[in-house]
Amino acid sequence: MSGTLGLPLLSGPPPPSPADPPASSCRKCSKEFRILLLPRRKCNHCGYSYCYSCTDYYGLMPRTGDQPGHDQMNVCGYCIEFLSITAECRFGRGRLKSMPLAKLKKYINAYGIKADQAVEKDDLIDAIIAAIGVNGCLSDAHENYYRKYSVPDRSTRSRGMFSRPTTQAPSEPPLPPRPNQSTHEFPRPDLAPDEPRYAPPPGPPPRSPPTRPASQPQTQPRHASAPRPAPHPTPQYHNPHSGYHSQSHFNSHLPPRHPGAPPAAPRQQQPNTGPYQSPRPSRSSHNLSAQNAASARTPPRARAASVAPPPTVPAPTLDQLLAMSDDALAALSVHALKEVLFTNHVNVGVVLEKSDLVKKVRDLIEEERRQRERQRLAEEAEEQERIEQQRVMMEQFARQQKEREEREKAAAAEQTPAGEAAEGTSSSSSVPPPLPPKAQAMASHLERTGLCVICQDEEANIAIVDCG
Repeated sequence: MSGTLGLPLLSGPPPPSPADPPASSCRKCSKEFRILLLPRRKCNHCGYSYCYSCTDYYGLMPRTGDQPGHDQMNVCGYCIEFLSITAECRFGRGRLKSMPLAKLKKYINAYGIKADQAVEKDDLIDAIIAAIGVNGCLSDAHENYYRKYSVPDRSTRSRGMFSRPTTQAPSEPPLPPRPNQSTHEFPRPDLAPDEPRYAPPPGPPPRSPPTRPASQPQTQPRHASAPRPAPHPTPQYHNPHSGYHSQSHFNSHLPPRHPGAPPAAPRQQQPNTGPYQSPRPSRSSHNLSAQNAASARTPPRARAASVAPPPTVPAPTLDQLLAMSDDALAALSVHALKEVLFTNHVNVGVVLEKSDLVKKVRDLIEEERRQRERQRLAEEAEEQERIEQQRVMMEQFARQQKEREEREKAAAAEQTPAGEAAEGTSSSSSVPPPLPPKAQAMASHLERTGLCVICQDEEANIAIVDCG
């Protein structure tokens, strides 16, 4: 305890111990007290004697008389654990709610606080808070119950400073009074050391015995008393040869059978030969065999119709969660909320209420929405960039096409005037001077005859071509 505000409160000095001889050793560590080396010191809560090392804890005790305030008093290591829980009650239910359930149950059992109807953790907390008085401490009845029944005692064997510690378990304080239990708790009544407390199972109904001589009733009581257990379990041994002779002797008294008579049913002889062939080693095994036989004769109970378990509802997906409203999200079960967080790799951590799970799922949904929005914007930016690249490529292709067409047109325009000038010069140079009428008439005659107009060659192909 670092500060004075965190020290537990004490209701007052403990009551004086009864007139017993003072303890010679520490109640916790079992060290033997010495006047100078190891003096004793009393705990101001339970009142028992301890050494200085085991009472190195403090609590606040109100001052006696008219002096206001509190004084720091020593308490033992046993009491400080429970006094700390009592001190936490001053800060409200939140501190108690954060404690483990086993620790609260241990506190209730130590002080004898009545919490028989407690079902949940809140019920235990209510019982503890109800037991705290106005002064911040428990009542005298609860503290006396703790001093009498709940303080452990390890001082059964005192040891000195130089002796080895013992591994003997600490002796527990006397058990608190409990109501008597009338039910017998022995798990195997057939193996009880004394007489059996439960009646043996009912045997089968007696069968009608067949007509036999007067010597048969001598063996009949043995069959009737076979399923009844003996009062003292003493092992019984039977000579197997004696059973054989008894059987032969028993068969010798039977009436003779005729050759044509049908053989007797084997079920009539099986119960008679059983006790002679199976000796009983002990009463317990006989009881077990009798119980097995009774259970075999009992007809089996009709099994209840197996009800198919309800189908497990799968946890909603993220798409379904995004479409849900806040009310629908809060209406989901705790199992569904945990399944959603586990599926999406969210660390649940320490969760005490359902509202914490709902908040974590809402945070998950918001994060998913932001991520999807970022993904949508990134996809739109990529689409715009792709469209812009296509537009630039189309413009570049159109510009190249236009430039190629212009070059082709320019080349065609340059070739056209040169061709026209060449044709004009050739046409002007190829026109011969006009012939006189006589020569024209001769040329037309020669053209019709097929001779060259110049060299008069008959083998000339074209008369217009210059020969040489």
